This record gives sequence, C-alpha cells and structure tokens, in this order.
Amino acid sequence: MSGLDEWRERIGTDAAEQIMKDAQIHGTMTHKLCEDYLNNKESNGDFLDIPKNHFEKLKPYLHKMNNIQGIELPLFSDEFKIAGTCDCIAEYNGDLSIIDFKTSRSRLMEHYDKVQKYFMQATAYSLMWKERTGIDIDQIVIIGSEETGDIAEFIKIPFDFKEVLIEKIEEFHKLGTTYRETL
Repeated sequence: MSGLDEWRERIGTDAAEQIMKDAQIHGTMTHKLCEDYLNNKESNGDFLDIPKNHFEKLKPYLHKMNNIQGIELPLFSDEFKIAGTCDCIAEYNGDLSIIDFKTSRSRLMEHYDKVQKYFMQATAYSLMWKERTGIDIDQIVIIGSEETGDIAEFIKIPFDFKEVLIEKIEEFHKLGTTYRETL
C-alpha cells in the first residue's frame, strides 16, 4: 500500500478527495497569479485567500527572475520520447534555470522523497530544453509555498539527477507505463 493509500484510509475517502480537490484548485490559482505577474498582466477573477496568500509569499522569489525564456512552456523530447509543460524558464539569480512553483499543505522538507521527484521532473525539462534549443540549463529551482506560512527554496544542478532520470525513462519505455508511475 502506498503512502497516499495509507493516508486516504486513515482520513477517509471523502475527506481525502476533498483535500486533493482543494489542493488542485489552490495550485492552479496560484500558478495563474504567478504566470500573470511574470507576464505583467493583471489577474482577473475571484481568487481564494489561500492562493492569494501563496502568491504574496512567492512574489519576492519572482523578483529573482530575469530574462524569461518561457512561462507554461510545452516541451518534448524526440530522444527520450517524453513531454511536459514547464512552469518557467528564466535566469534565477543570474543563472538560466528551470523554475517550478509548488504549493503544499505541509512542510516540503518533511516530504523530501516527493521533492526528489520534483528535481527529476525539472531535470527532464532541462533535457528537453537542451534538445530543442541547444542551450544548457545551469540549475533547477523548486519554490514551494507552504500553508504553514513558510517558503521552501531548493536550488540544484540538473546533472546530479540526469543518470537516475534516464534510468527511470528507460523503465518507463520497457514497462509501457506512464512517466509518473516510474518516479
């Protein structure tokens, strides 16, 4: 039984479904606020308090970005036969980066196995970007806004995850499973 299944059993299916639905809504709204801000667009619509709070906490980190190459950028790889949509590719503190925004009900450091998957995902985007443009990505940045009021900022080098990622991609193709199932 997976950790998610254990959690669902512990709190009940209905409660788990509601929490997951709320988390998805909060994450989508927070991403929209960040995307609009980075595009210098005014955000229209009603946004819930939790996504607005996440956005306000993320805003100082958005100011570390410059020379934006793409926001919500679809990427794919012919070599690895994978695809996905990257939150942002920009310079972060002066280094070209894959940047991923996360929202979390709990502290991300307490779920470091989950954060490792985020590093793998961002590394995949860096490989896809390199294949499409010929340009290397210097770093991957995961910025997580936690409902505890904290921000978690992780800065890593994609090379550190490349070998394991390629193994996971190979497993994916051998088993005929989806990419997320192999992570």
